[in-house]
Amino acid sequence: MAAVMAWVAALCAGLAAWWLVPGASEGLGRLASRPAVVRPRRAAPRVGLAALATAAVVVAAGVLGGPWGAAVALAVAQVVGCVVLLAVRRAARAARARRRAEVVHAGELVAGLLRVGRVPGTALVEAAQDAPVLQVAAAEFSAGGEVPAALRRSLGPAGHEGLSDLAAAWEVSVRTGASLVGAVDAAAARLAAEQDVARVVDAELSAARLGGRVMAGLPLVGLGLGFALGGDPVAFLTASPLGWASLEVGVALACAGVVWIDTVAERSGGR
Repeated sequence: MAAVMAWVAALCAGLAAWWLVPGASEGLGRLASRPAVVRPRRAAPRVGLAALATAAVVVAAGVLGGPWGAAVALAVAQVVGCVVLLAVRRAARAARARRRAEVVHAGELVAGLLRVGRVPGTALVEAAQDAPVLQVAAAEFSAGGEVPAALRRSLGPAGHEGLSDLAAAWEVSVRTGASLVGAVDAAAARLAAEQDVARVVDAELSAARLGGRVMAGLPLVGLGLGFALGGDPVAFLTASPLGWASLEVGVALACAGVVWIDTVAERSGGR
């Protein structure tokens, strides 16, 4: 029976992770060698389906193992939800950093090509071969369109904000006749400096996030101390409704603390 409960919990937790993690269907699209279609994220349906999966875990465990089984399943579901949420946030931060680096690389490429004498349009087209983030603007230029507008249309997901700086530099050059080399060079240098600052901030905030995870593990140390002092805290947590309630509240507070610290760190970093 315990094995059945474990398999049911694992299956439902996997379904919850599938619906909570954005981009899962896009990943399967890449594995199937077909272009991924980026759709607007719908957080509410994902959260609702995850809640249904969690409820299914708790109900199934309650049927198979009674109140104690339901209590364990709910505690496990809270931990799984916390881990999945933190993993999603970490993946989002990594994606933003990667896109930010792509924009910095694109700006440096354009600036370098302009410095060696390329005309702006040629520099943009050549840079787009190594910087996919510029491909929309390069195609717009080749079609006779407005490069600044195309760069702004490429802003897309978080991390591409630096394209607006390149668009502004290009626009100022077109309107005033000023040299594009200096403007793009300054924009690229500014974007690189912002990236360095973001890396430093990320490194500083990682200590706070690690501290939250360490604090979440302190209840396990408390259990060990209980055994060392001759008690049996596990028996208390498993043998009575008061113990079950203590388990649920303890796990909920630990998970909430970790998520809260991660949220504060993310807002402090403006990321």
